[in-house]
Amino acid sequence: MDGPTVETRPAPAHPYPSARSAYYTMFVLGVVVMFTILDRQVLALMIEPIKADYHISDTQAALLLGAAFSLTYAIAGLPLARIADVSNRRNLIALCIAFWSTATMACGIAQNYTHLFIARLGIGIGEAGYAPATWSMVTDSFPREKVAFATGTIAIGGHMGNGLALILGGSALALVAAFPMMELPFIGQLRPWQWAFIIVGLPGLLWALVVMTLKEPMRRGLVVGVKQKSIPAIEVVRWLAADWRTYFAIIGGMCVKTLMSMGTSQWMPSLFRREFDWSLTHIGLAQGSVVLAVGPLGLILGGKLSEYLHRRGMIDADMKIVFYALMASIGLSATFPLVGNPYLMLALYGCNIFVASLGIGPGTAAFQVITPNRMRAQVSAIYMFAMNVVGFALGPLVVALFTDFLFNDPKDLKYSLSLCAVLLGPIALLVIAQGMKAYKRSYARAIAEFG
Repeated sequence: MDGPTVETRPAPAHPYPSARSAYYTMFVLGVVVMFTILDRQVLALMIEPIKADYHISDTQAALLLGAAFSLTYAIAGLPLARIADVSNRRNLIALCIAFWSTATMACGIAQNYTHLFIARLGIGIGEAGYAPATWSMVTDSFPREKVAFATGTIAIGGHMGNGLALILGGSALALVAAFPMMELPFIGQLRPWQWAFIIVGLPGLLWALVVMTLKEPMRRGLVVGVKQKSIPAIEVVRWLAADWRTYFAIIGGMCVKTLMSMGTSQWMPSLFRREFDWSLTHIGLAQGSVVLAVGPLGLILGGKLSEYLHRRGMIDADMKIVFYALMASIGLSATFPLVGNPYLMLALYGCNIFVASLGIGPGTAAFQVITPNRMRAQVSAIYMFAMNVVGFALGPLVVALFTDFLFNDPKDLKYSLSLCAVLLGPIALLVIAQGMKAYKRSYARAIAEFG
């Protein structure tokens, strides 16, 4: 495969960070990921009272759940990634978490739909810088064969955040249910459900200080003595274009997978509310407990499976795990929304989370280990741009559009969720399958060119 050259050296001479330092980095950044999901997902539990108070439709609610956050995330991602490629990644992560935590608390004082939309835009800006910097730090902290395990373990923070958003959000709703409507000077009314945003946003400000205790790992695969410079964006585009089948399989496949799964994730609380008339507190505790129980198991197993297969010489292990995990997830995603029993629905939902989680760590590692160090964060930003524009922004919206305009009944939300899996799952499989052979060549090239 011909393409642009990137100044690297085949085998870095310096050692990796100590195991203690590497695992401490993994833990702290895993908690950062937890806060990213916690801050954005708590809205899913609050969407029904928000709809009632602001008098909005499912489609308007979907814009809050997806586009309001994702558009600024996507726009801010690339410039922040260029900073991450050449500067101190630890400091960037700390600044980002402080910013988005403040924006989350701002959601708690929003006085109308427009105010809440603007605050969600702020969360997107803050979160745009964490993923490229985090993945770059982790890839420089662990040997190549352990990167999928490390990224998968960090992703446990995502499941923790998802589960805690539901559990803490539900608990906060129960706690403040008896609170009266408050009138704040210079702000206005503070409704009981708005306290949930303030409660989940405040700890992130404190964790930003913990991030500052991390050590910035040495960047690997660079020429010794050459000053670090940001690679122009056009060179990154040329690199991706020269290996388009591989990157289309990873980025495109994961985008369509996310498009399928995000609608489910964001609308599940509303599904339980509409189908079984559960209270938001009950929904939060039940759904959150399932996420916390099974998600981490799938993430760890997926990472360990990748490590095992790499030791046996299967260089495309990460892509194969992503492919087969997705295949199993499609059937479950199409089936569980249609189950009439809430506890059986929860059980099948848990199985789906477990299966889908198997591919998260390998999916992230797949493009990290084949991308040169000095453009790794920028490629990560392109990945996250696509994930946010396609997956996070459109996923909830597609479900809402099916509900509002195809089925024309909020009670038919279950059919919208099932239809998304049936339509989008096979497309994701085809996108991934077309690049499986190309990925083998890309992996071999990465080993030969930059170790």
